[in-house]
Amino acid sequence: MSEATQTQTLEQTLNKTDLGHTLYEHRKSFFILLIAILVGATGFVFWEQSKQSAALDNSVKVFEFQTGAWADAKAGKVDVATLVKTFEGLDKEVRTAPVMLPVAMEISKFLFEKGNYAEAETILSGLSTLTHPVAQFFVAMQRAAILEKSGKIDEAIAALEPLAKNKEVLMPAKVSVDLGRLYLAKGEKGKAQTQFDYVMNTFPNDDQAKLAKLYLSQIAQ
Repeated sequence: MSEATQTQTLEQTLNKTDLGHTLYEHRKSFFILLIAILVGATGFVFWEQSKQSAALDNSVKVFEFQTGAWADAKAGKVDVATLVKTFEGLDKEVRTAPVMLPVAMEISKFLFEKGNYAEAETILSGLSTLTHPVAQFFVAMQRAAILEKSGKIDEAIAALEPLAKNKEVLMPAKVSVDLGRLYLAKGEKGKAQTQFDYVMNTFPNDDQAKLAKLYLSQIAQ
């Protein structure tokens, strides 16, 4: 069968329906669109594979750090300065990888208990770009405790204020009590009372309400 006859047969077949006629009339545009979709789908698959490969690579590097520098630090084989330097020497993608979060939290706690507040804060400050709300909560709460212990009250308040404004934050009563306590330490009694009143009115049966009541009694004196 000749090419002309094949084309004529295709046209006649498609013209039997409105949709077929439309497809035939715009066949070039249709095939271009189909190719674009296939290329896009293929690109998405490669992108997903690339992400998975990067995540696996980050996990390996976190494990190597955990079983290397961090294990040596806990065993007393390397000093704090070396530990922090090794951590900061990791790629940013590794330091902020989700699998690094529990390790970094453990390190900051370790340093905090040793009195190395600046180093503990250095570890956590690199995690400030995390976007997951749960991760943000734990990092901010631990940073606030470290900053407060370092005498950096304003910075501790700055770490907690975004949490207090988030209505879906974990442990809202504790966040407000801690924030109110920091305000009180600065002498800002009005702001402190607002936080304590919020806890008393919103979470009256929470253990934090007892602390809020205690601090309110101090303000009233």
